[in-house]
Amino acid sequence: MFDRTVGYPTAVASYDDKGVDAAIDWCCEDLEDGDTLTVWTSLKSNLRNCSKLERLVNRHSNAEHITGRGGAFLRGQGPVLMAWADMDDIGELVQYSGNRIRTLCVITWNQDAIRPWVSAAHPVVLGGGTAWENLTPELEPVVLEAMKSLTLTVNHNNTISAGFEKDMVVSTLLALHDAHIPMDGEAMQAWALTDGWSGKNPQRLAKYVQDINAGKRPRCRRVLRADYIDHLRRRAAAAE
Repeated sequence: MFDRTVGYPTAVASYDDKGVDAAIDWCCEDLEDGDTLTVWTSLKSNLRNCSKLERLVNRHSNAEHITGRGGAFLRGQGPVLMAWADMDDIGELVQYSGNRIRTLCVITWNQDAIRPWVSAAHPVVLGGGTAWENLTPELEPVVLEAMKSLTLTVNHNNTISAGFEKDMVVSTLLALHDAHIPMDGEAMQAWALTDGWSGKNPQRLAKYVQDINAGKRPRCRRVLRADYIDHLRRRAAAAE
């Protein structure tokens, strides 16, 4: 009912001359008449850190610079080039502008900050690719089935910090933990990003996992049937 799987192409580029050039070319290849090529940075001043991106924005009328502050809303449809973003930044951008993104390319500054996203999204690798030779392990099959169910069940327009959405998410995570099924919060956050979760919900999901793995038990109303984990195990076995 609430499936919002990401359908646009993605890429990741190294932060060097080769990577930045390739990122710009890759985004320009998908420009259509009336499109805007949007360059995202966390702060307005960050654009000065890369002369190639600064020239792109200043010299082309169909290129626009936006910042992470204030919601990062895209005013036009087209390719998006995010410079030095992390997974939380990607989630916020998708929340405010997901339906306007034609393609998304992320220039990395810290490979570990987006390694789980690269592992889950399988983006085109531009520039130097050695940083991505070692990726985050895939989710445990039962965790994967749980994430699929949550994606279809929760309303992604709502926060998972309250109400039915919190009950569903926390109940599921506690059930996985109590069944001694390993959970990787960052890997689950990345998977959620690639499957249409947006805003702070992927980030909140990772925090719930972190807290539960540390022994905390967030409050929630139990909404799962007693054999839910067995149900997930059967689904995981059938998928394999």
